[in-house]
Amino acid sequence: MVTRRGFLRGATSASLALPLLGRGIAHAAEDWQAEWDRTIAAAHKEGSVVACMSPSKPRRDFLVSQWKQDYPGIELSLSTVSGSAFVPQVATERSAGRYLWDIFHSGAPSSYSAIRQGLLDPLLPELFLPEVKDPAVWGGWDNAFYDKGKKYDFALVSDLIAPSYNARAIPPEKVKALGSKVLLDPAYKGKIIWHDPRIEGTGATFFPFLANVLGDDGLRHLLSAQEPVFVTNFNDPAQALIRGKAHLALGDTIGTVFDSYRQAGLDFDIRPLGNTPDTSWLSTDGSTLGVFNQRPHPNAARVFVNWIMSQRIAALMAKASGYSSRRLDVPLLDPANGVIPGAVYVQSSIEENDALARHWMAEAARLHA
Repeated sequence: MVTRRGFLRGATSASLALPLLGRGIAHAAEDWQAEWDRTIAAAHKEGSVVACMSPSKPRRDFLVSQWKQDYPGIELSLSTVSGSAFVPQVATERSAGRYLWDIFHSGAPSSYSAIRQGLLDPLLPELFLPEVKDPAVWGGWDNAFYDKGKKYDFALVSDLIAPSYNARAIPPEKVKALGSKVLLDPAYKGKIIWHDPRIEGTGATFFPFLANVLGDDGLRHLLSAQEPVFVTNFNDPAQALIRGKAHLALGDTIGTVFDSYRQAGLDFDIRPLGNTPDTSWLSTDGSTLGVFNQRPHPNAARVFVNWIMSQRIAALMAKASGYSSRRLDVPLLDPANGVIPGAVYVQSSIEENDALARHWMAEAARLHA
């Protein structure tokens, strides 16, 4: 068994039989390695791989830099896109006979639009490396794929997201007592900042979680009576907390977002509400993976998929982005705030929750017209 921290427990019958099967295993290793070498050679002839991704400067900077180190002969064209506008753009391109994209590396809601448009191929046939093809290292395919069909939208990240609060403005003991219901406290009316939940993105992915923990009436109260401030800039929620303009924030307010402020010498105490199912939910950080059908660089796309899913790159990307990898053999970035064993968390971004999120996106737009 592979534990969450990635250590093997005990010998298996298969491992005890290795001396007898060694010759067959060696041939199998030679076969896949030879095929992999041919794929890499073909990828170099193609010369490039074209990918889209959701906004995340730390992750983008890492991918561009690390790919250039590992595959200098294959250019990575990586474009940051807005999912809600990007999928219609690709459909329009294809209606004109232009097939430009290889890799989809963005948020799950955007991928569902791409699936409905018939733009993606199943991902599993692209998995080649033994360490990538093993479902156990991902916690099983059913958990790792977020689309209903469990074929197209693979979550590279599995990390807890919670509303954040300024512990110098809100007593931690109050947060511990109220949990997520602290968002409904009249004392914080107008002091809640939210990455705009009316549009597809980080803010909207809070909706299935909030509907679960606050109920419909509570969520509607939060959207209206609490007068949250909606912002479109990715970093505004974190900045508002640090500068004291808000006491609570719903958005990307963890990890690397705070690093520049700490490095500048700012002193602050920003905390997540908690790591229980009542205070946090499982996120993909807009970091799901898919492959476009009729892609122009099929071999380079396969190399990229296996590269980004490898243990080495997963571990490096986790450190660069501030979000824990789904791979069970990559240590959690913050074990103290990790998933509680046996607890059941809302997975806001799975396709089953997409309609619910879009319902509340429309409701938020109506209440904040």
